[in-house]
Amino acid sequence: MKTKLFPILALTLLCAYSFAQTSHQTVVELVKISGSTAIFQQLEEGINAQIAQKKSSFKNEEEFNKFANAIKSGLNSKNTEDYFIEYLELYTNEDSIRNVIRLYEQPFMQEMQKMELAANNPSRQQEMLAYMQGLNANPPSQERTQLLVALNKELGTSEMTIKMIENMVYSMVKGMNEMQPKEKQIPKEELEQKISSSLPAGFSQQMADRIVAVYMYTYKDVSDEQLNEYISVWQTPTGRYSSKHTLKALDYSFSKMGEIIGNSFKVFVK
Repeated sequence: MKTKLFPILALTLLCAYSFAQTSHQTVVELVKISGSTAIFQQLEEGINAQIAQKKSSFKNEEEFNKFANAIKSGLNSKNTEDYFIEYLELYTNEDSIRNVIRLYEQPFMQEMQKMELAANNPSRQQEMLAYMQGLNANPPSQERTQLLVALNKELGTSEMTIKMIENMVYSMVKGMNEMQPKEKQIPKEELEQKISSSLPAGFSQQMADRIVAVYMYTYKDVSDEQLNEYISVWQTPTGRYSSKHTLKALDYSFSKMGEIIGNSFKVFVK
């Protein structure tokens, strides 16, 4: 009798696991409607600009090209999107993602998305910086600031940004560490501790302040009433499911890209 139960149990578990995942087509639809592809492309443009600024710190062009190629081999829009999709396929479910798609189909959400993409376009970085510098002379009201603090808290943007930085740096350093001879390798626990302690004091608050300042620019043309409505969307079960898995997918993606970069850095290992 017990033997007959095993195939049934295995089939049940397999079906349960299958239904817990999301189809590739559905995830691609979400990535498109949420504007994620455009965000990833903007990210790559921003990273490439940052890499270019580092050129003067290298002794020659060959060394700079090695560095740039190592970074770009891992950190690019294609990898970001591929791993982002991979996470969502593995760790979300079809019905919930369908609900998220319906959320993004709302005209209000589409308008907010257009505003966010426009504000984060690399071509507007100087405009953003000038606006943020002007906040010292003309700060927003306390009520406005609190709304943006609430939005950051609801989305967990600054907290997850720090985690992504830590995980990506760890993956990169781990890859380089594993290329060293066994006797020179740093133990995993020590490596994690070194990276965690390398962040400056107050970095968490600095990141939160930075995110809120970016929000001030991004939503400068949005009324307090609209901001409240936007925050309310992310406080719904579907909104929270979306933000939670979006940030986890980004964390997953950046960790994977960090591993690629770490392995690519072998060109610097003598």
